[in-house]
Amino acid sequence: MKKWLLAGAALLTAGCFMMAGCGQSAPASSSKQIHVVTHANWNPFEYLKGGKIVGFDIDLINEAAKRAGLSTEITDAGWEAIFEQIRNHSADAAISGITITNDRKESYRFSKPYFISRQAIIVPEGSDVQSAKDLMNGKTVAVQNGSTGQIALEKLMGKNNPSIKKTPLSIQMIIGGQVDAHVGDETSLKSIQAQYPDQHLKIIYDDEAFTPEYFGIIYPKDKGGELQGKLDKALSEIVKDGTYVKLYEKWFKTKPADDILQKLGK
Repeated sequence: MKKWLLAGAALLTAGCFMMAGCGQSAPASSSKQIHVVTHANWNPFEYLKGGKIVGFDIDLINEAAKRAGLSTEITDAGWEAIFEQIRNHSADAAISGITITNDRKESYRFSKPYFISRQAIIVPEGSDVQSAKDLMNGKTVAVQNGSTGQIALEKLMGKNNPSIKKTPLSIQMIIGGQVDAHVGDETSLKSIQAQYPDQHLKIIYDDEAFTPEYFGIIYPKDKGGELQGKLDKALSEIVKDGTYVKLYEKWFKTKPADDILQKLGK
């Protein structure tokens, strides 16, 4: 899932966070500013509208930062680049529908989960695909390169299976009829379905093949603990006081399930 960062700041007063890059200090403000990076190409999580980065993730982290007494500077980068920005400390945090995985935990610090999702399959209505197992019957399947959808699909079909088309153009491939199916996050697939009603696409769920995913904010593993603690506290408050439901309804046009809210509120 999915551009160049502004020059950063020098070391702030005690208790402040390091800004991106090096150079001029951040302007004086009653709120300490944190630099957040995202990959703004996944509507409705984060995308560009009128030259501005908007979306569910953006509203959520802005609200969490506000409650923590912070302000945000949010910049756009490529999917692989957001991880590099955190590794080299040119950003304080990244939010971009990033799934929490054990492999990623080895390199990054994760927030508590703020979103629960699952992988699904999207195919033309006339397709004979009814489950993930059916993808093994000579089907070509597109998936975004580097996504957790790729991990799930490779686990099912084999890492070097030539039928898996790993590409940033996976959406265009299913729309253009170049592949039989596309595997991705359910919210992304619902967006594709709504955006291209004339394509008559259907979504297939197979929770046995694709287990639920938990999205988190990432921070530098060595220096992100203080910021993580502040934003985790704010995220819990956002869920418990109903703000999360309002943001969810705003961007997804539906309410989150009660069991999901209970898990996120812990």
